[in-house]
Amino acid sequence: MPTLTANRMLTMVSRYGTSVTLTKPTYGAYDPATGTIGAGTSTNYTVKCYFADYNLAELGNDNIVMGDRKALFPSVDTSGVALPEPDEEDTITGRGDPVKIVGVRKIYSGDSLVCYICQVRE
Repeated sequence: MPTLTANRMLTMVSRYGTSVTLTKPTYGAYDPATGTIGAGTSTNYTVKCYFADYNLAELGNDNIVMGDRKALFPSVDTSGVALPEPDEEDTITGRGDPVKIVGVRKIYSGDSLVCYICQVRE
């Protein structure tokens, strides 16, 4: 895949992306009296996302394994509201099997956050 500029990434998402759900888990509080963690919750965000495969040169990286993909999405959800930064515990569902985010890169245009490139794994 050629080098992607921020504008080209957003164009790929706009033209070829699909709506998916970004799920951010929130873990419950630790209760020292019982030694347990309380029930957590999850917050879902609908985003338009474009999935791309890694090329062979990128697969030589120790952190990228066969089957990993890139998930590109803008820094706002489908209603235009800013997204919280994705974390390595978040999941993306809506196109095939759910995938877990294992790495995040932020892409800026000047000082403005434009989009995220997430390394995802089934």
